[in-house]
Amino acid sequence: MADNVAITAGSGTTIATDDIGSGVQVQRIKPVWGADGTGTDTQISQPLPTQGTIESSQASNLGTILTPKFGVISTSSSGDTQLVATDSTHKIRVVDYAFICEGTVAVKFTKGAAGTAMTGAMACVVNSGISKGFNPWGHFETDTTHDLTINLSAAVGVRGHFTYVLI
Repeated sequence: MADNVAITAGSGTTIATDDIGSGVQVQRIKPVWGADGTGTDTQISQPLPTQGTIESSQASNLGTILTPKFGVISTSSSGDTQLVATDSTHKIRVVDYAFICEGTVAVKFTKGAAGTAMTGAMACVVNSGISKGFNPWGHFETDTTHDLTINLSAAVGVRGHFTYVLI
């Protein structure tokens, strides 16, 4: 059966439909939104407002289910320490992190050893630290060719944790 159905009442206006089989027509509609008594057309510059949900065990990226993974920060070596190795097919996106420094040190996250900085050098003094809460879009990410690395400006203990997803 062809799409579209003629409305016989009134002036014979045609409405948009889709034939989903067995002679069944489903009306096609263009959603509008807004306060009572108004109708804002949905378009790129005025998208339909939606509310997303995130489950504690998974999220999604363009329809691909992402399972959060958890890592430990525990180093006292000056320079680079690998936190997560690349698998050459996924980016490593950090969605939260926290660490405490046992002394004066600057801490930054980089893409691989001696790699590109993904954060600025975060200066800490004895028993201070930084915590960045959950951000579903991520705080920073590597590319598919680099490990996730933490870099310390001095040989000072830095301890903490982070959550990441592979995208």
